[in-house]
Amino acid sequence: MPRKTRIEYPGAVYHVLNRGNNRTELFSVEKAGESFEETMFQACSRFGWRLFAYVLMSNHYHLVLETQDANLVAGMQWLQSTFANRFNRIVRDHGHVFQGRYKALLIEDGGSLLRVVNYIHLNPVRAGLLTVENLKHHPLSSFPKFFTKRRPECLHSGDWLALAGNLKSTGFGMRSYHKYLALTAEIDAQKRSALHRELCRGWYIGTREGRKALLKDIDNGTLETRTDLTGFGEDLAEMLLDQGLAALGKTSVDLAVGRKLESWKVVLATWIKEHAGVNNRWFSERLHMGTIYNISKGIHQEIKEGNRRKGDWRKLKRAKSKA
Repeated sequence: MPRKTRIEYPGAVYHVLNRGNNRTELFSVEKAGESFEETMFQACSRFGWRLFAYVLMSNHYHLVLETQDANLVAGMQWLQSTFANRFNRIVRDHGHVFQGRYKALLIEDGGSLLRVVNYIHLNPVRAGLLTVENLKHHPLSSFPKFFTKRRPECLHSGDWLALAGNLKSTGFGMRSYHKYLALTAEIDAQKRSALHRELCRGWYIGTREGRKALLKDIDNGTLETRTDLTGFGEDLAEMLLDQGLAALGKTSVDLAVGRKLESWKVVLATWIKEHAGVNNRWFSERLHMGTIYNISKGIHQEIKEGNRRKGDWRKLKRAKSKA
């Protein structure tokens, strides 16, 4: 049976969810939840995603995100495979971590977005882990993070807070939203089940009119969709490469004649990798860095030990801020 085609276009908003292989309790494992959060935030940075809400439960996750480019597939492949490697290192095991493909349901603009955000934030309440009143005590969720000033740049609340009564992205706005959530919590089991079917199954969350309009746009070609992502991220990586070389005072000739893992090359590759979804083979070919294994090892070492306040890192940071 062929796989369903993912519908991708710039500005698409999705409810993405998946669970552990054979319902394995992934996020109950010590440090696993924090590792997924870190990987998720890195994916948002690399692929330019806006993250509206998320929650990690014991054996599954929910995300609501907007792809500013048509890159859901590329980003999710990176997110799940990268976390799987990290999880297997934590438990000192190998094999499949997730239960096959993730689900991704398109969300219509407007009230549908707010409904899914509410559904995700209330997941711990429906699971009986805590009450709406102490919802901030579930750490592996976007909900408590929206109450802090220091949170990942990819987290955005303005879109859905406005839908919850013209609330603002402020402490007062979030406190008002918290009270609003208490009014939306569904206690009837049958209605909860119906809500799950509506928001977690199928391919689209929204009105019948919205679904028809989207299908019409796709069918007549007025909406640019992407399903073949071969080479995704390479245009962005090429642009960053030009910017990086200029900032470092280097040229393509320096790439060709320099040592394969020269320190400035490793810094440049690490910087590009953090912002563009390209694999290590691209660095081997474009930066003349040798084997994929050695590139991976060099980048990992730079991430672990690199001093980003000095030298080449400062030059690249200035180049990015001017872009």
